[in-house]
Formats: sequence, C-alpha cells, structure tokens
Amino acid sequence: MLTNHGSEHTLYRWQLEALASWLRCGRRGVIEAVTGSGKTDVAIAAAADALRRGRFVLVVVPSRVLMEQWHGRLTAALPDARIGRLGDSDKDLPESCDVLVATRHSAAAYKPVSTASAGGLLIADECHGLGGATLRRAMLRQYDERLGLTATLERRDNGVTELLLPYFGGICYRYGFEQAIEDGVCAPPRVALVGVELSVDERAEYVATEQQLVSARHHLRQLPGMPLEPFGDFLAAVAHLAERDAGPNGRAAREYLDAFSKRREIVAQSSGKYELLGHLADAIREAQGALVFTETVRAANHAINRLDPLVSIDLITGSTARRQRRETLHGLRTRTLDAVAAPRVLDEGVDVPDANLGIVLSASRTRRQMIQRLGRIVRRKGPGVAARFVIMFARDTMEDPANRMERDGFLDEIGRISEAMRVFEQQADALDAFLAAPGPEIVPMPEHLERYGRALSAAGGDPHLLADDVGVEVAYALWTFARGDRWHPQYERALGELEARLPRPQQDAPYLEIELPELPEIAQPKVKPKRLSTGHAPLEIARIGSAWRISCTGCGEASPLVHFRWQALEESVVCRCE
Repeated sequence: MLTNHGSEHTLYRWQLEALASWLRCGRRGVIEAVTGSGKTDVAIAAAADALRRGRFVLVVVPSRVLMEQWHGRLTAALPDARIGRLGDSDKDLPESCDVLVATRHSAAAYKPVSTASAGGLLIADECHGLGGATLRRAMLRQYDERLGLTATLERRDNGVTELLLPYFGGICYRYGFEQAIEDGVCAPPRVALVGVELSVDERAEYVATEQQLVSARHHLRQLPGMPLEPFGDFLAAVAHLAERDAGPNGRAAREYLDAFSKRREIVAQSSGKYELLGHLADAIREAQGALVFTETVRAANHAINRLDPLVSIDLITGSTARRQRRETLHGLRTRTLDAVAAPRVLDEGVDVPDANLGIVLSASRTRRQMIQRLGRIVRRKGPGVAARFVIMFARDTMEDPANRMERDGFLDEIGRISEAMRVFEQQADALDAFLAAPGPEIVPMPEHLERYGRALSAAGGDPHLLADDVGVEVAYALWTFARGDRWHPQYERALGELEARLPRPQQDAPYLEIELPELPEIAQPKVKPKRLSTGHAPLEIARIGSAWRISCTGCGEASPLVHFRWQALEESVVCRCE
C-alpha cells in the first residue's frame, strides 16, 4: 500500500479536475490534453490511488522507448511499488509486480492480467493508436477501470466509434492549447509560415501528380454523405472507402490516396526547403534547443547534410539504438547539441528535452500530428523566452496556407493561440527579426490547488464536509491525490466511505461531446476472407456423435459436420473473435 502521494503542489488545478471528471464517469474515460501539459502526472496519480485500493495497474505504451520512460517515471513516483516491464527483452509477469508497463504489441500478444486482485486499472498512453486490427487486442476486458491519454482522439478509420469509445466510455476531460496557455501551463508560440518555390522539375512532377487526383477527387466529392470540409474529415472518409469498398468508389479512394501521398512526398523533399533550412542556422544556434520535424528518414538525412557544417545536430529515427537515442537527447538537454532532426519518431510521447524552436519541413495536414509537434515547443517557458515554430510550405501547392480546399482548420486554431503569426515570402531580414523577438516578460504562474484551499481548510480533517462543499468526486480527488505528507492511515475509513459514494461505470456518464466525421455508405463491401482463427482463442476438434467438426473456443463458430477427423482438419471456421 502506498501512503506517500507526493507533495501537495504536485498537480496543477486542471490535472486534479481531470481526475475528478474521470471519477465522475466511473473511472472510465479518455483525458484529451495537449502535448506538454502533463498527462503522465495525471495517470501516475490514478495509478497510486489504484495501488492504495489493492488494484493491479497495467500501463500500455506505443513503444519500447516509452516503456523505459514510463518505467523510470513510475519508479521515481511510486518508490514502494514493484514496477515491471513487458516488451523488447523484458518479460515480467503480473504476479511479480504491482504495476506492469507493456508495449502495445506485447500487451496484445500476452494479455497480461493479474489473478491476485479483483479487476484492475488499465492506462493507455496515446490511446488513439489502439484502433488497429492487431493492437485492439491490448484493450483487455478484464480491467474494469480504464484511463486513456491522448492529445486528440482522432483516427482516419472508424476505430474511435467502433472500438475506443465503447471500451473507454468517452472523453471525460478536454484540455486544449487555448486553456493551457491562459493557465500558464504552456507558452504562447510565435509562428512563422515560410514559403519556398518548387524547382522546375519539382513543379512539373507536382502538376502531373495533381492531374491524377482530378478525376478521383471529382468522383469522391460527388458521393452522397461525403463530408467536403474540414479536410481532415474528407480524408477520413476517403480512407474509410479505400479500406472497405471493393467497387468504383473504393478504387477512386485508393487512387486518390496514392496520388495524395506522392504529391506530399514531392513538396516534403523540395530543394527550396533545404536552402531555407541553411538560412535558419543562426536561429538554431541561438535557440535553447531546436527540433527539426520531417516526414521521412530520407528527408531527415537531407536536413542533417544541409545543417551539419553550420550547427551541431544529430538524427533520431525509429531504428536508432536505445543508448544512442539517450545520448542524443542528453546532448540536446545539456546544449552540446544545437538541434535534433527526426522523422515522426518524436511526434508521440517521447520525453524530449525542453526546446523553444521547432522547424517543420513538411506542413502535415493531420491535425493530431501538428498538435503533438507544437506541444514539444510550447512547454512552459521562463520570462523573456519565446516559443517559436517555423512551418515551411511550398507555394501554390497543397501546403500553401492560401489553399483553402485542403486544410483541416489547424492553421486557424494555431492563429487563435499564437502570440504572433505571419506569412513570409522573400523576406529574410523580416523573418530573422520575427524569430529573434523575445517572449513575454510576465509569465502567468500555473494554478495548482489554490482554488480549493479555502474548502480544504474549512473541512479540516472531515472528507464528508469537503464533499458537501465541492462534490464527492472533487473531495475524493483532493483527499487522495493532494494530501501529500499529511496522509495518515486514519483517513482510510473516511476514504472508503467516499469511495462508496463515487459513481460506477454507466451508460449515461457525463462524457463530453465529440465531433466525428460522417462516413459515406459502402456501396460494394469488400468480402473478407474466411479466417480459420483470429488468434484470440484456440481451435478444437471434437467428435459430435459419429461425426467430427472443428470449432473456435472463443466465439463458438464451428465447421459443418464431417465423417472423418482428417476431413475436419481441412475445414475452415469464420471466426468472430475480436
């Protein structure tokens, strides 16, 4: 049992309110909070409370790098708990630990469930990534308490509605950039949108690829039920058709996505962007750490080659060894490196040292990716330190901010939260001056639990008086997550009484509204191949009277009866296990 829950000022006010909202929804829900605002601290507080109540905790993370990162954070925050790992070469079992940190693939394959406790808490970091055909198996039904963490609950398929919302229940709390900046949790960014010209050859290839899009785009935009804007909804609908429709609609969708990817690759590798990158060398050297975001490893290598003679820079990719990755990030933290370039690998979850300059070589039209990248830069800064974000775009292309057809509203959103946002053409001096401007001299101090200080004082040592004042969920959250060194075993009985008053999982829990794209109807569904098994449950061969059949022990689907056992081995089962 853990009795030390950290200092009273560990949590920001928004973090405690997020936990109270999660309690209000019966300990099931997704906390959607921008990158850099402190979602991990929320999850650690929930894990500490679960351990106090004798529950087992499973933390599911996207990668082995994040497994190491979470293991370190949990070990430091919960010194009395046994923290295990499942993934890579680590194969700890639930029976040997109190908290198990597992990669998504390992959780899906091994299905770690503790038999020593009744139920448990499953925490899913970057939970939007669990909607795929394989990774969905990591959402284990045996865990009755569920907490999902994400910067934005979006997918280009129907995984949100079909899998994530049914499992987690819904979004119980949302914390966006606007509120985080107002609270002082994040810094307001200065955003420079800088245009470059395509070369003659790049423009010719872009135009040829654009022509391939015309007929497919026209076909898709005429379909009934097809959302035309925002562009992110249109892309989600196109991906839906490409995956599920075997007719002309699905064919048009696949043609569109192929040409779209090729066109995006052309602008992402524009030679003009690497020339501009060289011009930004002075800003990179003067920054307090810089991150260069690319779409591909090839683009990241080009960035390294362009900047290497001018600044101290290193590369991180998905295949970078663990030790080298640690050394590179340590170099950025200690300023022996000016910058790190990375193709997407820093987008999700990785604990990147504080940096105040982000450079995006390819302006992604995926809102989630741009939010994650921006979040790396806008973490709380000191007085006078500006958070700066440079987004390169190829003029007169899909990336151009003037292109109103293919944008999902992220630029409008970033304009609302930025300290300043400007578009630059051939204005090198103006760009330099814009990036050199200092940040605000007065930085608001994030609110911790001051709002509830009066209520805590008035309640004294009586949780029930506090519950009458601020509500049972907030009272429980304050008593459990914010008592710090004042914790005492005598509070167990009072907490048990508050626990009995907390809501249980229910269909009408107060989840927040979520806007999901409308998806067009499938005109000609793809015929899924018959599967002998999904791997969720074993098959068995059994004699039924004088006949034989093969069946799935999970869903019960069985083959037709046959006369001989060897004939059953040649039969197939349309398995329904998910």
